[in-house]
Amino acid sequence: MKTERWKRSTGLALLLAVLGQGCAGPGSRLQYLIGEDRGLEHYEDYATSIEYPTQTQPHETNPELLRGPRSITSLDDVESREMTLNECIRLALTNADIIVDDQSFGSPSNQLLANPSRVASVWDNAIQDTGFLFGNLGTEAALSNFDPVFTNSLQGGVSQDPQNTQNIGIPQGGTLVDHTTQFQSRLEKTIATAGTLAVEQDVNYSSSNQSRLFPSAFTGFLQAEYRQPLLAGSGVEFTRIAGPQQSNVRGVSGVAQGVLISRINSDLSLLEFEQSVTTLLRDVENRYWDMYLYLQLYASEVETFRDLVAFRAQLERRRSIPEAIEQAENRIYEGDARIKGSLGDVLKAEYRLRRLVGLPLNDGTFITPIDVPSAAKLELDWESSLLESLSNRHELRRQKWEIRSLELQYKASQNLARPRLDFVSQYRVNGLGNNLFGKEDDDGVSDVGYNSFYESLSQGENTTWTTGVSFSMPLGLRLARAQVRNYELRLRKAHAVLARQEVEVGYELSDAIINMEQNYLLTETGLKKVATAKRLAEKTLSRAEVDNSADPNDSGPLLRALEAKITSRDSQQGYLKLIVDYNKAITDLNFRKGAILQTNSIYLSEGEWNPEAYEDARIRGEAMSRALDNAHLETVPEEFVGGADVNSWESLGIPSRPFEPGAIENFNRIEAQPRSTVPEVPVTKSNRATDPLPETPPPAEDLQLPPAPVVPSEENFIDPINYQSHLTPESKASSHPFTAK
Repeated sequence: MKTERWKRSTGLALLLAVLGQGCAGPGSRLQYLIGEDRGLEHYEDYATSIEYPTQTQPHETNPELLRGPRSITSLDDVESREMTLNECIRLALTNADIIVDDQSFGSPSNQLLANPSRVASVWDNAIQDTGFLFGNLGTEAALSNFDPVFTNSLQGGVSQDPQNTQNIGIPQGGTLVDHTTQFQSRLEKTIATAGTLAVEQDVNYSSSNQSRLFPSAFTGFLQAEYRQPLLAGSGVEFTRIAGPQQSNVRGVSGVAQGVLISRINSDLSLLEFEQSVTTLLRDVENRYWDMYLYLQLYASEVETFRDLVAFRAQLERRRSIPEAIEQAENRIYEGDARIKGSLGDVLKAEYRLRRLVGLPLNDGTFITPIDVPSAAKLELDWESSLLESLSNRHELRRQKWEIRSLELQYKASQNLARPRLDFVSQYRVNGLGNNLFGKEDDDGVSDVGYNSFYESLSQGENTTWTTGVSFSMPLGLRLARAQVRNYELRLRKAHAVLARQEVEVGYELSDAIINMEQNYLLTETGLKKVATAKRLAEKTLSRAEVDNSADPNDSGPLLRALEAKITSRDSQQGYLKLIVDYNKAITDLNFRKGAILQTNSIYLSEGEWNPEAYEDARIRGEAMSRALDNAHLETVPEEFVGGADVNSWESLGIPSRPFEPGAIENFNRIEAQPRSTVPEVPVTKSNRATDPLPETPPPAEDLQLPPAPVVPSEENFIDPINYQSHLTPESKASSHPFTAK
């Protein structure tokens, strides 16, 4: 006994010595075991330094970024990459793993740089489906609430308790020694009705110095439990909406943890992706027409610049008055500035288009649009256009999904505004045995025979059962009633917002139609202005030729012809801007109607499932086909999906699904390849068979004048190059729909 006390005292002293190392008295000084010359300032600087994180997966910067972009002052020889609008759209969708928009470029609030987690991508829906946080559960996480939970524990120990009074077989002052081992196993599952089923097994081993039937024995039980809510939190409908009540955190998760809400959140994620794709298409079309416009404006500036130099040379040959020559030179320098500005617009428009379609900043090619804008008048019916907008606009569909989600949550919150009344039941089979296993019942002591624990358990002669109800209720149900009222108010607001959104869509559609009609009328007027300016330039030029024959020294007619030429150029450029604005207005109209995807024959489709999912669906389908109908149960849940989206692949009614995202079915994708080599700045001349512009007047170089040196020379300015290209007729949208990933 003294030896045991000595051991305990020594152990307690060692424990206090170890714990005492962490304690420090007043005035104590922290000491390091190893000497250190660096002072406190070193550690303060080290702790507050800004560092880069280490990378588990090394990231390599795209080497194509090292190739500098083209600039106004340094233009390399590039190859023209002639592309139709349809090819640009296909290329943009193919490279749209990360979806960017044109409006945020260069803005401090650009999501791609300021908040990259909010950038739209092809992974967003999968991220939503695999969500696991409260309030944002994915479908799999919501279904995990119904997964069986298996728990297992094994513990053992020794207990030595001195006895103050006489115990069974142990005198006063003796020690009760008990060796114990506990093994517990439990399998619990939540079912669709919000009830829980559980099966549990407990096996306890005890070896004691007490006087007992067996000095060492196994005891335990095998029990089954069933608990079913009857009021609050009961029913399949509530469980599908809010999830099992025991899995919710009061005041945090609310009633939005069920499979239905997770499914709606997944549909909202798909809707956001569709909206991002729609915005991308609108931006690509607008930038494509901007690129066409700036190339045409550059060609116009180049043509006018050459005419200005020719006029300046003619004035010099005639030895006109210095004021006329200075006026011509002023126009030349003005034309030079306009060429440089127009060239900058061309380069900026080209790399903005490259950004949207996912091409490198500079790959040695130059995107050249070969489609021309349409000048056809578009007639619309207001009622059909409004109905199309109300049916297809993503904002309205999103709000309708929000309303449906709130309706379901409101219904679930009403379920919780009741007391908690649960039916509880338990059935247990008890067992006892000298051994855990055994072939015989005879233990040599008792008449019943408790040689084997599991043999005794399997006989089922010793049972325990309980059944009843459990009732609980917060007096007044204040929180539950507040939740019901909150969802009711949110639902009313959502309906009011939807009504106002429909009005807003009507206003936007009206504005888009007026803008389109305005641009068309201005285009008609601009076309007439171009024809008038062209006739004026021709007449002024003819008169200048006549006056030149009568009085070669008179520079007035030639200057008037010069101004008429500039007026004709301005009218042509104005018409170009108007016709491009008209086509952009049509694009905006399709965007406001929510029909831009259908217009381009683009339909969205989900990717392929996991192969095991198909097999699981087949097994479940066969099981359901062999099931018997129960007339007393509602086996079909309430529908909450109204059919396929108009922009989805399923809306086509085609039984098969696309296997390659981003590709046209039965079509080999061929990217646009460079077709010809051009020097410096590529500028297209439109094909007159498809160009809506009127014919331009004869260039000033055709004037028959005596040859003379030109001062100033064209070498003092940018050398304008007219790029000759072989254009194809206006491309039509492919009749084969293709899908975006």
